[in-house]
Formats: sequence, structure tokens, C-alpha cells
Amino acid sequence: MKQLVQLVLLFVIGISLSVTKGQIIESFDSDLTNDTTYQRLTEGSESRFNLTLNNTDFMEGTGANTADIVIGAVHGWGSYAQLVKRVPDGEPLLNWSSTDSLAIWIKVLQAPTIPANMVFRIHIADRTSETDPIEEYIYEQTTVLDAVGEWFELKLPLTIRGTDGSLTPNDEGFCIFPSGWGGGTYNNRQFDADKIIGYNISAITSGWDPNANLPADSLIVIYDGFRRFSPKSVPAIIFNGISFGPTVYIPGWGGAWGNSTIEVATGAGPVPNTNAIKWVQGAGWTGIVLESAPPFDLAVAWQQDSVQFKLKCEEGVGALRMQFEGGGGKIGTVFQPFTDNQWHDYKLPLREMVKQDTSTAPNPFDSSAVNVIGLMAENSGIAGKVIYITDWWTGNPEFDVIPPSAPLNVSAFVGGALNPYQNLITWDDVPGETGEKYDVYYSENPITDVANAEVVKFNITENNQTITHVLLSPVTDQSTTYYYAVVCKDASGNQSVVSNNSPAVSNMAKGVTTLSLNAPTFVADGDLAEWQSIPEFRMFMSEGNGYKVTNTTIDNDADCSAKAWVAVDETYLYVAFEVFDDIFVPDAQPDSWLNDATDFYIGLYDWRGAPHTSFKRGAEPDYHFRFAYNRALMDNLGSATLDTLGENYYYGEAFGSGYRVEYRVSWVDLAAVGNDNVFVPVEGYRIPMDFSINDADATNSREGILTYSINNEDQSWGDVSRWSHTWIGALWNPVGVEYEEGQPVSDFALTQNYPNPFNPSTQIKFALKESGYVTLKVYDALGKEVATLVKGDYTSGSYNVSFDATGLSSGIYFYRLETGSFVQTNKMMLLK
Repeated sequence: MKQLVQLVLLFVIGISLSVTKGQIIESFDSDLTNDTTYQRLTEGSESRFNLTLNNTDFMEGTGANTADIVIGAVHGWGSYAQLVKRVPDGEPLLNWSSTDSLAIWIKVLQAPTIPANMVFRIHIADRTSETDPIEEYIYEQTTVLDAVGEWFELKLPLTIRGTDGSLTPNDEGFCIFPSGWGGGTYNNRQFDADKIIGYNISAITSGWDPNANLPADSLIVIYDGFRRFSPKSVPAIIFNGISFGPTVYIPGWGGAWGNSTIEVATGAGPVPNTNAIKWVQGAGWTGIVLESAPPFDLAVAWQQDSVQFKLKCEEGVGALRMQFEGGGGKIGTVFQPFTDNQWHDYKLPLREMVKQDTSTAPNPFDSSAVNVIGLMAENSGIAGKVIYITDWWTGNPEFDVIPPSAPLNVSAFVGGALNPYQNLITWDDVPGETGEKYDVYYSENPITDVANAEVVKFNITENNQTITHVLLSPVTDQSTTYYYAVVCKDASGNQSVVSNNSPAVSNMAKGVTTLSLNAPTFVADGDLAEWQSIPEFRMFMSEGNGYKVTNTTIDNDADCSAKAWVAVDETYLYVAFEVFDDIFVPDAQPDSWLNDATDFYIGLYDWRGAPHTSFKRGAEPDYHFRFAYNRALMDNLGSATLDTLGENYYYGEAFGSGYRVEYRVSWVDLAAVGNDNVFVPVEGYRIPMDFSINDADATNSREGILTYSINNEDQSWGDVSRWSHTWIGALWNPVGVEYEEGQPVSDFALTQNYPNPFNPSTQIKFALKESGYVTLKVYDALGKEVATLVKGDYTSGSYNVSFDATGLSSGIYFYRLETGSFVQTNKMMLLK
């Protein structure tokens, strides 16, 4: 027992010492004259600032720095000698938000000649962005340099006395650079403790009087152990009820594993007009992962705080684990949630979390650098179970609830001769916002509600007020006319109203290859003769239809280029590639993506409205195929093997030119891999799609990546919104939705389908009193969505929709129409 008490005491003392010592800003253990991030600044020819490493007289670490300073009498208001630290361009800024005090060890070896004129200052500089000017906050102490003495630790509060420029620096805290001094620059006149670009440690002599002929002054002083201390607990905001916290994001690979999916569900929160994270589970070990950059500093919070959140679970959801990762270690708590499909509050003490997965994360957990937050099923996942989580944070954060202003001056222009088939959209950044993002929308009609518009691109960062809209059309070049609007989202997730629309812009859309409805006479033999009657997708950098991922290497078309073919019929999906590659490397690396291999991305649904930002399952499934030398695999579903070389899969060298791929999979087998709906191709469906060609060369590992989408940048494997798109066949829209001429419609209506019961097809009619965004979806008896029949903008009038239930089982189904505030659900029966 005595040993246990001693261990506990040592642990507590260790925490106490760690908190007391704080975090070193500069140890002074090396010769700073060799550190390019420091400058020694003086004024006048008489001045000098010599700095030497002192390994004999120091207070902390292994050394200190001795400053031998001469300050010329240049200005009556003060002349200086400053040691100036600046973070190099492109490197992360310093984050001092978790502390409220600073300290530095000082020892005077030679006092100034006129102590009354000598003062000590520390400047702290912040910068809100790389394009903003630097803003300085100053602390001044008038006596610490006055006399020779022993080591003295100067402690100063990291508090801000004023930001209007009217205050003179003193030792009660920091004030902004006085406006009356001249020469100062400013950005937002707010001390941004998480955006520190550097600091100055200064000696200043003032009071020079030319009539009194006061001389220049000098001193010798040793500096050691500049640190911040007295840490304070800083809240970590993971999800604030509207959006992710300002530092939190879904990682580029999609943030879900074990066949889970993750998305932000609008309006799904516990109170009106709030959102929630929607997690659809896979089976067994499965979960979601979020990342924070910069990491959360929870070192102080760990002993006194909890992670709190609201959770809503379906019946049958098993044990869950809340987990944090930092410094290569993992720590977490397993808990059993309520499963009554109601919202419940949870609070898990951080200090009670225990180490997890030590075999894969053997390092000690670092609570001051929490960069990963996870929620997972503890080997209890049931595929398809839905969990919602919101209001997820530590501490007691303050939230910004005021929406930003709408962006101004939204304009759109035809790309011109150098950029045909493109429109350029511009707008003004919203003033007074930092860290905001912008969503850009387009529509054939004026945009008043973004729910009725298509998306050009989400989450465009501030200071990037131009975006390109690439215009595509099925098969042939066709004329388009679009309006554009922009929405601003501040760092807390508050959204502005829709901006004013740009004037309508007319331009030609480029006709693109579409998915063929004429399937080949398929034989998996590497002979591509049967594909030549099917339109080909081309990826050739020389033609401008293939794009090299930044920081990868593709020398020319001979190094890497490709043709691809995609066809569909009622039973199968067909895919083929001919890759031109002067060095064939099929299996040098164990990871398939590091060899010569092709990736194919496709969403099997009629895409209208906002794109998916992560992979989804069920009624709108997204797939990532990879075709490797020995197997066809589904990369987004745990690299599951779909097929090996045989009657449905071929991968082989095309001697002297590269390699070829042929693949066929049935819609039924494909749906079974992800527990998804069986896809039924319909001409006019708009299909999200992309290709990536992985090119391994003489290094026997991947050097280049060639893509079909200009936005891919090796992120399509995690972000569906980066894919390009095409259509099935030659139509813009499915022919199953027909406008019926007749008398004006006086009300909304959804009629009973006919025939009913039916096998396998039926007709559904609906009427719209007003134009608007419409969805018509079909659900099975368990409430699972099985088909989307209508999704998009429709004018007022009557419509007839064909529903083909091929691939569905006999039983009761429900079809639901939603437009504006009108919602109606009817029942129908499928008998086979």
C-alpha cells in the first residue's frame, strides 16, 4: 500500500511540476546566432548586439544566451536592441491560447550607465492570415535591467489591456502598439492567441537630450527559459450543433471505416434548425473518425473536465467507444448508449479514459496534442443502424450564433477562348469574418433557396473569390444558361442568406462521353475489339482531358495515358481500360495502389442537387473500384475482393504499350457487397464518376497519378464531391418523368399509383401548385429507401412518373412526395 501511495504521489507531483514548469517557448540552450528564425535588430552605427551561448551560468536546460548590447543614442523617444523571433512563411503559427502568463529568467552582468532610461520590453506579434499585416502587443518593465544581480524570473500576465492604440505599455499586461508612436501596423485589432507569428525581447534606452549630451548606453544580460505557464483549460469544440468546430474536419479518406458512412444531416438536431452528425454503421468493428488541425490542447482539461455530447440511437445499437488520439497513443471510454431513438445527454470524464489498442498505438497518450477524435462500435456494429451525435465538446465554450452577411458583387463570366466550356464566378469576401468558407450554387432559374439549386463547389476558403464552373452536357455540345449565387459560412457554421444572383450567363457546355446502353459481347481476354463500338473516355494530358495530380510525375502520354469504356444493361456493369505506359510495374509493392493499377469511381443513382462529400450506402451508393494485377477490389469497403482473374476479370500486359483491363459485375452481386439497393439503369440519370490511373515507374513504386476529374488531386478516394460526372445515354433527364399538358393546377396532389397491385412497373402521378424543389422516393415496409424517382426543380403542373420495381421483392411499399411544406405518402403493393 505504501508503494501504491508513493506512486500516486509521484504521479500527482509530476502533473504539478508539469503545470508549474509550463511550456518552453525558447530554452536558450543553443547559440541563437545560428538560428535563422531570429534577428538581432539595433539602430545607428554605434549600436551592436552580440549573442553568445553560455554553458556555465544558466537556470534551466543545458545553457543560456548572453547578450552584450550597446544602444546608440539615436532617438529621444527611445533607441533599441531587440532579439526578434518570426515563424517562417508556410509553417504553423504559434498557439498560446492555453496559457495566461509568461516568464523569463534574467541575470544582469553589467548594468546600464543610466538605469532610469533603460526599460525591458516583450512584444508579441500576431497575424490572422499570410496576407494580413502583423500586429504587435507590448509589455514594459522599467527596473529589471537596472542593477547587477543574481538570476531573477520575471513573470508577466498574458492579458490585454487595450486594443485601440491609446495606451502606453506598462507592467500590468500587454497593450496594442500605440498609434501615437508611428510605424505600427494592425490587422483586426484583436489579440489572436492562436495565431502568434513571433515575439521580440527588447532593451530600450530613452530620455536622450542633445543639450545634455547623454551618451549611448550599454549592458550585458543573460536570458534563459522563456516559457508560458499557469495554463487554463481551453474548450475543444468538435461539433457545435450546426457544423464541425473551426479546427475539426472529416479527413481526406472519408472519415468512416468498417463500411460505416458519415455525413452532416441538416435539421436532424434535437431542437429546430440544428444539425447532427449522422453515422450509419457497418458490421462488427466499425466507426467514424474526425481530425483536428491544429491539435486540441487538453492537458489541463484532462484532470478536471469531461467530453459531453448528445446521442440518439436506434434499438439494437451495442456498446460504443469514445476515443481520443494524441502523440501516437490512444485513450478512450466504452459505454452502452440508450437505444430508444430519443436524444440523451452524455458526459464522460476525460481522466477516467484508459489506453486503447496499444499494439497499433504503443506510444504514451499526449493530452496536449489531441489530433484525432473517434466514435466506434466495440465489435458490436449492425450494418445499417443509424446513430446521430451533436453538441459534442469539452469545457464550456462560447458560441458565435450571429449569421454572417451575404457575399456582395456576385458576378459570372464566360471563360473565353482560353477557357471554353467554362464559366468564372467571382464575389467579394464578407468583411469582418475570419476563417469563413463559401458555397457556390447555380440554376437555370433565379436562386432564392439553395435547396432548389445545383452546387458548383462547397467550402471555398476565404481570399479565394474566384471559382471555375466546368460545363458538361451528354454526348454533344449544348447551350446552357445559368444564374449563380453564393452563401457564406462563418467559422462557427452560421450561414448567410443567399446572395444576390449573378446576371444569367449563356455558354456552351462540352459534350462528354456517357455510359453506354449498348453492352459489349463480353469476353475477359484482353482483346478490346468488342469495345470499339462503345464511346471511349480519354485521359491524355496532351489533349487536356487528363490531369496530373500535383507533386506527382507524368512525363508525357507515353509515360501514362489511358482510354476507358463503361457500359450498362439491366443485369451488368461493364468496364474496360487500355493504359499506355512505357514501364509496366504490376506487383512490385504489396499495396495495390502503389503499382500500375486503375481506379474507377461511380455513384449509382441519379445525382441532382448537392453532391455527396463522403461515400454513402443504400439507395445512393458510391463505389471505388481498383483493378490490380491479381484481383478486382472495392477499396472503400475494406479492399474487399470482388473477383479474381477469370471469366469476369482480366488484367494483363499489352506488350510494348502498357496493360489492359476488362471487368463485368452484376448489379445484384455489387449491391450485396455494400448491402445496397440493386441499381436499375435509366437513360438520363446523371452519374457522378471519376477515374485515376496509378503509374509506377523505374522506382518500382507509384510516381504519377492521372485523373479524369480536374478536381481529383488524389482525394477522390475520400471525397465524392471531387468527382466529375456524366449521364446514362444521351438524355439530360430521365424520360420516366413526363409533363402532362392540361388545365392549370390549383393545389398539390399525389394520386394512387396505377396499376396497383403491379408487376413490375406502375405509374405515379403528382401535381404541383407552385414551382419548387421536388423529391419523390419509394420506401420498403421497414422504412428503408429503395428508389428515388424525382429529385430536382419542377415547374407548376401535372406529372406522370414510371416506377420499375425490377430487382425488388414482393410486398408493401410506400411512395412519398415532398415539395416545400407539402408532404404526402401513399401505399402500393408489388406482386410477382
